[in-house]
Amino acid sequence: MASRWDYLAGREIKEAFGETMHALARENDLLTVVVSDYGRRLNLGGMREEYPEAFVQCGIAEQGQIEVAASLANEGFHVISPAYAVFSTTRSLDQIRILLGTMESPVCVVGISSGYESSALGSSHVAVEDIAVTRTIPNMCVVCPSDNISMASVLEELTARPRPAYVRISGSLPDSGVHKDRDVAPIGKACTLRDDSCARVAILVTGVLTGQALEAAELLAEKGVPTRVVEFATVKPLDTDALDACREFELVVTVEEHSVLGGFGSAVAEHFSEMAGSPHLVRLGTPDSYPVPDLPRPLLTEAGLLADGIAARILRELGQ
Repeated sequence: MASRWDYLAGREIKEAFGETMHALARENDLLTVVVSDYGRRLNLGGMREEYPEAFVQCGIAEQGQIEVAASLANEGFHVISPAYAVFSTTRSLDQIRILLGTMESPVCVVGISSGYESSALGSSHVAVEDIAVTRTIPNMCVVCPSDNISMASVLEELTARPRPAYVRISGSLPDSGVHKDRDVAPIGKACTLRDDSCARVAILVTGVLTGQALEAAELLAEKGVPTRVVEFATVKPLDTDALDACREFELVVTVEEHSVLGGFGSAVAEHFSEMAGSPHLVRLGTPDSYPVPDLPRPLLTEAGLLADGIAARILRELGQ
C-alpha cells in the first residue's frame, strides 16, 4: 500500500529527516524543532527559511536543549528535539528523567546517529546504550524506526498526538526501504513482515537492522529453515501480544544495533521470563564493550549483525 512518505525511500537519513520536518510544518502550526549545534546537518534549511518561528537553535548545549523543548511543549507547542543520540540520552539524562519522565512534558527526543553510525569518531559518539537508558524512564515511549518511511510515519504520529518519546534513528546502513510496499504499524504495535509456512524460527527485530533480518530469512529459506520476521519498531510499550504469538517457536532471536544489555532483547527476555514454557531465546546485539574507531559496516559484520551473520548464528543454534 502506497504511503505519503514513499518519496523518502532510498534517501540519506538526515536528508529525509529535514524533508519530513518541512512537510509536517506545512500542516501543523504548532510544530517546533529545537536543535543543538547538530541541527546544521539535518537538512532543516528549507523549513527554517519558510517557518523561522518554528526553529530554535540552542547551540552545543543538549541539556539546555531539553529544557527549552520541555518549556515550549508545556506551553502547547508540538516539539521535536533532535541531537546526537549518545548526548541526548546520557548527557541530558537528568533533564529527560525530570522533565519528560516526572513532569510528562510531551517532547519527542530524536536520537540521531544512534548505534555505530558515528563510530569512526570514536566511542564518545557511539550510542549503544540509549534504548536501555530511555526505556527505564516512566511515561517514556521508545521507538526505533527501520527506514525513512517508518521514521516519517512515527514523527507524523508524535506531532499529531504529542507525548514523552524517544525516537532512535540510525544511518549505519543505507535506507532499506522496508516499508516501500508495506504499511507502517502504529506506535505500540509490531508488524509481521514475513511468515513462512511451518516456520521454526522467529526473528524479532527493531530499528535499522530490519532489512538485514529479512535478508537473513531469505538465506535461511535456502537452507530449508522457514522463519517468521516480526518488526518491533516500538520497544516501549512492547507489543506483548505479538511476543505471546511466538511462544511455540523452536527458537526466537532478537536483533538490534544496541548493546545486548538492557535493550530490545532484554525487554523480550523480561517478558518471556514470566511466561510458562517460554521459547529458547537468543539475543543478538552489539557486545558489552566500546568498539575501536571504524566504519559501521565492519563493526556490524564483526558483531554478527548483518544478514549472513544472523543466518549463521541461527543455523548454529539449530545444529545445522
